[in-house]
Amino acid sequence: MMFLKKWNIILLIAFSSLVAQDINGKVFFAYSNSDDSSKIDGFDLKRVYLTFAKSISDELSITIQTDVDASSSPQNIYLKNAKADWNIANGKVVIGLQGMNMFKIQEMNWGKRYLDKTVMDRFKYSSSADMGLGYYHSKDKFHGSILITNGAGFKKSETDSHKKLSLQFIYGTAKLSKSDGFNVGAVLSHEPYDRDGEVTIPEEPSGEHSKKVFGVFGGYAKENLRVGAEWNQLDDSGLLDGNYNNNLTSLYGFYVLKSKQTLVVKYDKVSGNKDANYALVAMEFAPTKGLMVSPNIRSNDGTTAIGVNFQFQF
Repeated sequence: MMFLKKWNIILLIAFSSLVAQDINGKVFFAYSNSDDSSKIDGFDLKRVYLTFAKSISDELSITIQTDVDASSSPQNIYLKNAKADWNIANGKVVIGLQGMNMFKIQEMNWGKRYLDKTVMDRFKYSSSADMGLGYYHSKDKFHGSILITNGAGFKKSETDSHKKLSLQFIYGTAKLSKSDGFNVGAVLSHEPYDRDGEVTIPEEPSGEHSKKVFGVFGGYAKENLRVGAEWNQLDDSGLLDGNYNNNLTSLYGFYVLKSKQTLVVKYDKVSGNKDANYALVAMEFAPTKGLMVSPNIRSNDGTTAIGVNFQFQF
């Protein structure tokens, strides 16, 4: 991982008035109580985003974003984004460590990241960020992007000469959280890789392989209602049939019951070597500016968890 020393971040914020004016933050915090004996009940810090964004000119802007590795002890800060957005005549070029295009729109259609990841993110069909180059183009209601990245993700250094190609196509309103409308789209990625040396698992043969992901999605928003759906397929030649979860389906939505109160539902279906069902029902409250509180219940393949999720931002 590309870890930053905690004191560097603290000093950067404390002593630079210029940086402080351009920083925003977002924190995901949760409490969970589960009947799954393999999980420990308690409070947990999920995410801590600090984002510095600065427009250099009409053509160029930079973004640096950090996050916290909640699984490490002590928790470490690492880089999630370190990119430049360069607006050109026919689109935008993104350079550096950047967000991937594989489930970005699906995540915005879902709109409740502090409550849950999208199904593609949960099962790691794609990293959420990677190092490379991206090109984005929009015309009327058509949007498209192509990324060439390392493929290792933002938490690992590149380990081979192969690169990952990711394509995204959208028709409609890309940001349903900002306005009513709909969108439909598709994503596709291809990543070659090698597996060398002694192979101890028969279902994972050595040699040259490739991982392909294909997904379709859609969303609709009208006044107090927003709904969405997605379907994804994984084809990995290095994993023989029946050895992995290769189809993901997700349905999700929410309805604003009254001011500052929203009902949220989500259902994921996983098919492959082991079929699994996952369901989430939550009530979301916005008691004051910058704070979201959401009591929820989850059912995951026979286990049940009750919890409360929080999001606070500035």
